[in-house]
Amino acid sequence: MDEWGFLRDCGSDVRRALESAPLDDRNFAGWADDALRERSLSRGAVVGRSGLNHTYAYQILSGSRNPTRDKLLQVCFGMGLGVEDASDALERGGLSALRPDRRRDVVIAFCLERGMGVTCCDHLLWEQRERPLTGGAAPGGPLANS
Repeated sequence: MDEWGFLRDCGSDVRRALESAPLDDRNFAGWADDALRERSLSRGAVVGRSGLNHTYAYQILSGSRNPTRDKLLQVCFGMGLGVEDASDALERGGLSALRPDRRRDVVIAFCLERGMGVTCCDHLLWEQRERPLTGGAAPGGPLANS
């Protein structure tokens, strides 16, 4: 998909470019509300699957807490998101998207795409000598790149 194709059709008129752009300025909380509704998910189910403290997870979903990247990824696992939606969620939360050139991100994306849970992802991260989402150092040495 050519996300920026509309720019070729607007000539030299920036107003036309803005009118043609698929603008979506929702922050993570607004995006999450819509995603939960579209997927018929309850906040309670997402919170339970995230592995996070319930109060903290609800605060993330409501937008009253700014989570770390790993905590927001745990919410993404709770929502059952794939890699594209998880990357979108991370960016809307002001964090870096998952990247295919980062070893740890590849393991996380692998797990997201296969519908694995946080515990399974942490296990695979540990096996690959990467830092788990739920904290702690990578086995056998200093923290791996995050």
